[in-house]
Amino acid sequence: MNFISKDPAKKYPSFPYNGLRVFVSEDDLIGLTISKAVRLCDKHGLNYNAGFKAAQVYYLRGRVGKAEYGQVLIGIIEAEHLPAELNEIVHCLQFWNQEGVKNFNMNKEGQESYQDFILRCIAADCRAFVQPHADRFITGKGGNHVWVSDRQTDKRILIIHF
Repeated sequence: MNFISKDPAKKYPSFPYNGLRVFVSEDDLIGLTISKAVRLCDKHGLNYNAGFKAAQVYYLRGRVGKAEYGQVLIGIIEAEHLPAELNEIVHCLQFWNQEGVKNFNMNKEGQESYQDFILRCIAADCRAFVQPHADRFITGKGGNHVWVSDRQTDKRILIIHF
């Protein structure tokens, strides 16, 4: 898919934490969500100055049917700026967090777990949005995460996981 959607950093509300910008879904900038997002950042050592250098965290539970706090698929931007060609991948996080359970119940394969199903789906989305720009980006799935990297520098731009 070759189109540029709205910059997620301009669409979603955010709050600062440990040198990061943490983004949440519209109408979800509430105490409990902030607390859960902060706890997740602490659990994974997400900090602008850490060895695992993150610049932005997307904790987008959804707008209508919000993901349960323990089942939020998150996106971590490791680059200073998300390339515009990858904007839609971040919006897909909100979709899968909002619609994931319904889709899982209808489309899971055999004994596939919810997390494996969602990672398989977001990996397919990443491939769809990276493919038109394959000269610049590469994507893949490794165990419990999906990533997008700069093809030239091999630096990771985005990592997605639960």
